Amino acid sequence: MIDKKIVLKILVIIFLILLPWFNGSNFTNENIPEIRQESNPFYEINPCKVSLFQYFSADIKSIYQDHYFFRPNNSSSISCFGKITGVAVQQKNLETNFIISIGTNSFINLFYQSSIWLLLLSFLKKNISDVSRNRKIRIVQNVSILLVTYLQTFSIYAEKRFYESSFFIFDFQDRNSYILVFLIFYLINKNLINIYLSRSDNLLNYIPFLFVISGIISGYNLIIFSSIFLYVGFNSIFFKQIPQIKYLYLYISLSIWWLFNSNGSFYFKPGKLRGFTNSVYEFNSNLFWIIFFGVLVVGLISELDKFKEKFELSTFSNNFSISAFIILLIGLVSSHFPALNFFSYYYLGLQRNVVEQLNPFAFDEFGVKVSWRGISPSSELIGEFFALCLLVSLFDIYKKNKIEIYNYIGVISAGLGLYFSDNRTSIYLTFIFICYYLYSKNSDIVNISKKRIFIFFLIILFIFYLFQIFLPDTFKFYGESILSKANNYQYDSIYSSFLSYLIESYEKKNFVFQIFSFFSIIGLFLNRSEMWGIFFSRYNPTFLELYFGSGPLTLGQLYGETYIVETDSLLLPHSSFLSYIVYFGLIPIVFLIYKYIKYLFSKSINYEFLILSIFMIVNIFKNDSLNYFSAFVLYFFLLYLSKKNKFSG
Repeated sequence: MIDKKIVLKILVIIFLILLPWFNGSNFTNENIPEIRQESNPFYEINPCKVSLFQYFSADIKSIYQDHYFFRPNNSSSISCFGKITGVAVQQKNLETNFIISIGTNSFINLFYQSSIWLLLLSFLKKNISDVSRNRKIRIVQNVSILLVTYLQTFSIYAEKRFYESSFFIFDFQDRNSYILVFLIFYLINKNLINIYLSRSDNLLNYIPFLFVISGIISGYNLIIFSSIFLYVGFNSIFFKQIPQIKYLYLYISLSIWWLFNSNGSFYFKPGKLRGFTNSVYEFNSNLFWIIFFGVLVVGLISELDKFKEKFELSTFSNNFSISAFIILLIGLVSSHFPALNFFSYYYLGLQRNVVEQLNPFAFDEFGVKVSWRGISPSSELIGEFFALCLLVSLFDIYKKNKIEIYNYIGVISAGLGLYFSDNRTSIYLTFIFICYYLYSKNSDIVNISKKRIFIFFLIILFIFYLFQIFLPDTFKFYGESILSKANNYQYDSIYSSFLSYLIESYEKKNFVFQIFSFFSIIGLFLNRSEMWGIFFSRYNPTFLELYFGSGPLTLGQLYGETYIVETDSLLLPHSSFLSYIVYFGLIPIVFLIYKYIKYLFSKSINYEFLILSIFMIVNIFKNDSLNYFSAFVLYFFLLYLSKKNKFSG
């Protein structure tokens, strides 16, 4: 028999999804004109009168024709929610596009989107046994929920420059204005944590679904699912259950420096990094993101430490496969229907609209594959997701020694998605690692460690490759590629401190430039010379900022401190390695590299960790993966559990 509660939840979700878009006035379809290229006086005279579904009924072709674009207007009033607030005509590439603005008030978004996501989470399987909690534990848990709520409310004040453009009417200087926001956040967090506590045994098995439902509230620089890890982080701190607490003390020490150094005011438009980046480089905003990042990492480690004994590779692999299929399906379908594109963006809480590229097999006029990103903010990011899905499916198949329907779904969906994304690095690495894994698991070699053979082979191959490029003339040309690109973007006589230092090192031909030349060669072969050249033309650290960074998830200083030649768009560093040097500085990053290399040559390393870690490190070096919440959590999850031998066959 069908559970009545499940049926009721499904009906409530359908009701919630459909209801707001019928919020119109008493216009008939005959009174609502189609959008025209010349002018649209009806929508200028009657803003917030026509509901979205009324508009669809009057102009049905807008649902499927590709020159219509629906965009949320988060700063509209509550009464405008779900209605057409304006229409703009845009000429692009000799085509006429219609940009249709839909009212989506930020305060309603906070309550409305979160309610739908909470209902979806409530479908997850509950814990087998519900452990009773004593009074002290309940008090600490309630305090943790209050702290998470306060932190989120404080973020509105700390990043008011971002929220000024997305809130309808809000006095950022009046503390009473924040009471309503605090109460809404508290209501959401209370219900979210109750759902988490009753499903904590299974919740992390659904981590891949973060790539389906990003959970970013429209109009906010927040991800609702981060509340779970923040809550666990605060709980761990209160109960003094923090793994590797010495690193937390080091983080707190660095935080003091970051806060004292927060003496500027540079705005950074989050764009596709929304939800996991600091929008304003100044004291209050830096304080929020320092606390957010530190508590988030503590919560992640603590939750994984508790979850490792309950992890099920088969369940996780199945969820990975389902996620890959859903991402592929929604991306392909939504790209053909502008209405579905809007709904996917809103209900999945995406950073960017679904890709509007109709043909995922398309090539440009030069015969180069056009990358496809689906519902993801980045084609490279989604390519990494699909590649990891293939690797996890491989581990699962080998461990249970059979192929099930979910594996077929995952392999086919991820294989297609990886090809569509055109992430060539991920494609090559996936092929190499699949071959290596199959060989390693079936090889008869027993006298020599196969892991060390593989590492040794990579080193020999790398040295041979370097030999080809370290010829004097070749090395000089390749080694100067990033410096020459950086010089091209230098504006007038304005030089960033790092670019000035590079030029000085180049003239002296010292050891620092030799190291940078090696880095430059890597950038050239990864097709990153342009991006990294722009980065170094901007990077203007002081001595202490170079070695200890400016604060977690903070790019405002990088993009606001040094003026360079104008670029076509906001070009990110395209390297998590460079981004995290800006955040934490050279010394912490070099320390992490040292710890990884030390562990890489230890006897306890396993094939799965070796494969996953090398795959991630290469992509971290060439892509902005760790600047996205979903990738940050997934990478953390995979590395931690593979290190604990949870993926071993």
